[in-house]
Amino acid sequence: MNFIYDIVLNFNKNYYNFFEWNKKDNIISVKKIPLFLVDNNTFKIMKYDKVTVSSDFINVIKDKTFMYSRSKLGPSCLITNGHEVIGLLFNDNGVLIKKSSLLLDEEEEVLDEIEGNKIYSIDILKKQKVKIENINRTQKEKKEFLIKYISKEKNDINLKYLYYDYFEKDENDSGVIKNILISEIKNDWNKKLDKFYETVKIFNKIKN
Repeated sequence: MNFIYDIVLNFNKNYYNFFEWNKKDNIISVKKIPLFLVDNNTFKIMKYDKVTVSSDFINVIKDKTFMYSRSKLGPSCLITNGHEVIGLLFNDNGVLIKKSSLLLDEEEEVLDEIEGNKIYSIDILKKQKVKIENINRTQKEKKEFLIKYISKEKNDINLKYLYYDYFEKDENDSGVIKNILISEIKNDWNKKLDKFYETVKIFNKIKN
């Protein structure tokens, strides 16, 4: 097992490139973390899909990552296909819960370290395809906010107003309103959804 020393990681539920990191993120300084060379198919599965790995692999990486701070980090590692590197954070049950890109210069250093290593086989128990959307982090987070708000909104008047604001027509059934709005939000991002997001933010602020 290889180890990489002195890097920073930014674990999030979704994978974001380093240039999409922002100030509100919990960026951590890692003192030591295990590294594995994997085949390209495994790398893509880990980068994009929902994954559960075997307890055997969790036991291999558990308590192997050390940070400079005193806070604990769950089972975690870096993987690479020889061209890219990502950080993975699992829970104790083997579910991949967060992912991290690396800073460009640190990624290049990791790639230099892996040269000549043998491919490691990670036992994947479950995998679920996730639709890859051609949107940036800001748009993705807006989508998630809107879907969460609409799903949980119980005020029929608010829902009817938001529906009319977006489609410029009436609908009285709250269930239908939720289904149609969520379906629209899940489509390709556009300027109309940007405007709708600002309206919903106001509603959410008033509500809270």
